[in-house]
Amino acid sequence: MKNIITVLLVGATLYSCNKPDSTISEKKAEPEIKRTDKTEPAESSDREVKESPEGSKKETGQLSAFPIRQIIKSYLPLKNALAQDDSEKASHAAKSLFSVLKKIDISKTDAKSNSELRDIVESASENAAHIGENADDIAHQREHLLSLSNDITDLIKEQGTGGLKLYQDFCPMYNNGKGGTWISESEEIINPYEGQKMINCGSVKKVF
Repeated sequence: MKNIITVLLVGATLYSCNKPDSTISEKKAEPEIKRTDKTEPAESSDREVKESPEGSKKETGQLSAFPIRQIIKSYLPLKNALAQDDSEKASHAAKSLFSVLKKIDISKTDAKSNSELRDIVESASENAAHIGENADDIAHQREHLLSLSNDITDLIKEQGTGGLKLYQDFCPMYNNGKGGTWISESEEIINPYEGQKMINCGSVKKVF
């Protein structure tokens, strides 16, 4: 009888010792099941959706506005210097304008497919270069101002004034009576072709 009781006690002891181990192992297994959740594909897809608009922005952001305002503001000091009979000052202003024109890359502006605009810019660059290189010959500078003024007028027709109010003036006496136009920021006639000897010769032909 004692042997039977002893066996039962030993069995109960072994059962109580083994039971906590099994519950611990079951608890340890639960976190492993939770780690099987797959969240990485969702994150990568979200990343792709967020990056694609940024890529499109880079493509559209490459084009810039054609710098018509900057060109006009560089032309006006040149015109004004010749009205003052100051060929040296006109030369410096022409070099500044030339620098602006040569930096223009039509293919990177919003007018990238405009071949006519490209030709006008090239012509204006050549005329600005001639004026800049001839500080000792104001008559030659004025000849190229006539062509340059025509270029500026053509640029305005293509691209507007950049928000500036401008006037197209005309001198009937210049170029052996053939006349010549120029662009001015003022309604007052200040003639760059005849200079101080006939400073007010001319009239406003058009307002931009």
